[in-house]
Amino acid sequence: MGNKSILQYPNKKQFIITLPKGLVLAKEWKQGDTLEFSIDTKGNIIIKKSK
Repeated sequence: MGNKSILQYPNKKQFIITLPKGLVLAKEWKQGDTLEFSIDTKGNIIIKKSK
């Protein structure tokens, strides 16, 4: 995937990353969905929608 995002630290309390619109649309995520983040054994970040 050729999308890039910039990691932001606006309020010094948490980091923010903007997900590319194409990724959100492809995954059929919607505003208000809760996403879970994990790291696999190779160090890749896994993002899943919570049920």
